[in-house]
Amino acid sequence: MLKHLFILLFMVAPPVLAMEGDSDSQYLMSDPFEPVNRVIWDFNYNALDAYIYRPVTETYVDWLPLGGREAINNFVLNLDEPSTIINNLVQLEFTHAANALVRFTVNSTFGLLGFFDLAGYEGVERRRETFSNVLGRWSVPNGPYLMMPVIGPRSTRKLVGNIVDSLYFPSTYFTFWQSAALWGLDGIEVRASLLGQEALLEQSLDPYQFTKEAYIQYEAFKFHSKNEDMNMFIQQKSEHQQQDLDEFMDEID
Repeated sequence: MLKHLFILLFMVAPPVLAMEGDSDSQYLMSDPFEPVNRVIWDFNYNALDAYIYRPVTETYVDWLPLGGREAINNFVLNLDEPSTIINNLVQLEFTHAANALVRFTVNSTFGLLGFFDLAGYEGVERRRETFSNVLGRWSVPNGPYLMMPVIGPRSTRKLVGNIVDSLYFPSTYFTFWQSAALWGLDGIEVRASLLGQEALLEQSLDPYQFTKEAYIQYEAFKFHSKNEDMNMFIQQKSEHQQQDLDEFMDEID
């Protein structure tokens, strides 16, 4: 169920080092723009996803073999390694920065521009680090929850982090259309992983609220998965799930 919560958020679809962010703060995301967010959610899900995202994704999956899709996804993700290097360096995470450098160097050369994840085959696993997570470790809060047209749910911190990440090499050398093409390829692969999962969303009491809570939990998971605090997150997540279950049972009694 936790896995389904995480993937459903994609359905419509910035001191050198400070103390780690407070665990509970990663669950906090206000929604002062809920009326507008709900209108955008309806547009994203009922229009864009129904008539564009899903049909395009189904065609992509039907016509391109799995191996080809994996190669394209490796190429797109390889372009994120330079930002991971810098985001780790500003936190003095030299080992993780070095691993990202090895991945980018090996995969960009011997891996044919990243189409083949040779570094991963050798045990150097991908460990994405975003500027949004860096801000979180500097105790910057998530800020308001935003449902963005086309791109879906975002926290304000995530939106700022994405802008900063786009200023790193090699993104600064891409034209608008090249960046749009890479974003589209990444989005199609993410949407492909959701095919067949729509029923979980449709059966929820409030699809908008369900997606928002899934997004908040997913962002908290990504934040804590980079920390030694992961066990604490899992324990808190279980407590939140139990509380949600109790509330749901109260509603149907």
